[in-house]
Amino acid sequence: MLVGINLLREGIDLPEVTFIAILDADKEGFLRSTTSLVQIIGRAARNPDSEVVLYADQMTESMTKALYETYRRREVQHAHNIIHNITPEMAISNIKSLDSVKSDADLTKSQEFGYINRGKTKRLKRMTKAEKAMMTHELTKQLKSHVDAREFEEAAKIRDQLKELAGEK
Repeated sequence: MLVGINLLREGIDLPEVTFIAILDADKEGFLRSTTSLVQIIGRAARNPDSEVVLYADQMTESMTKALYETYRRREVQHAHNIIHNITPEMAISNIKSLDSVKSDADLTKSQEFGYINRGKTKRLKRMTKAEKAMMTHELTKQLKSHVDAREFEEAAKIRDQLKELAGEK
């Protein structure tokens, strides 16, 4: 996986990142300041097996300060881990494989959403208010259970069903 430096600098938490290469690390500026370098290097700290490589022709003051701060923080964390008998482990995220992501076209062509089949608005128009209310109640319960289980992709499908049932598009 290739991730742009701005995502790492902005604090996006990606524990799966195992290697960070900072190209032209000796080019002073906003993206190579001490604070930015510490922030980017800190992204790799989410994974105990990660590495950070700073590619540069010369050592800059920002790089020196960032490396000093990184090692200082590492020592503090290591001491804390020893005192509290903690073994570092990779954070677990709820990110799914990109293979499981479907496009909007795939969803509209082939995906059936429980009671509602996309493109079958005639069936919705023939439903009584009581039937729509019952279906809304049932879908809302399903939505809540998926959200509680942190199954956000399924919850999004049900949310879309609820919107379609309400007449929104």
